[in-house]
Amino acid sequence: MKRPDFIEVFARHRGDIPTITGPGLMSRELFAMAGDGDTILYNMEMPYATPMCLGLAMVRPTQRFVALEGDGSLISALGILTTVARYRPANLTIIVLDNESFSTFSAGMISATATGVDLAAVSRGCGIEKTISVDTVEQAETVMARVLREPGPWVLIAKVDPQSGPDPRFTRNSPDVTEQSLDFARMLRRSAQA
Repeated sequence: MKRPDFIEVFARHRGDIPTITGPGLMSRELFAMAGDGDTILYNMEMPYATPMCLGLAMVRPTQRFVALEGDGSLISALGILTTVARYRPANLTIIVLDNESFSTFSAGMISATATGVDLAAVSRGCGIEKTISVDTVEQAETVMARVLREPGPWVLIAKVDPQSGPDPRFTRNSPDVTEQSLDFARMLRRSAQA
């Protein structure tokens, strides 16, 4: 499955769920599809998307949060899965785009999943029972509403094709992360008052 096709499925089902993305091309693609509203914090450094969403989910148990990471980003802080399993926030969804490479840096830099690491098995082994893998758009379409709406925590591993360069449709970068962070924080304050 191509990464932009999976991102399109996610963007369509996400609604206004607060989302933090890891670095890389997926952030650029999501930005092209979802825009620069205040409910997405794009391009958070490796490996902060999942830990930040875990913290938010724990202090806001009635609001869903989504971390959108690459395989390399999640692997760089794999221990976060044990913490998610320990606290089991029902309002957390972690989506990992596994292209078996660190494509943000270069096409030839493979990640551990290219040499046998099975992130779904790791997630389950850490104690996160609601772990699903998909490798087609049809499968993604079938499970997306469930992982974004039903109690979790959820880990969705999306196997996507390696991509040697950015798709010309997604050349525009998301806004500055500092400005986005301020907008995201304001959105969280408003939603707490609602």
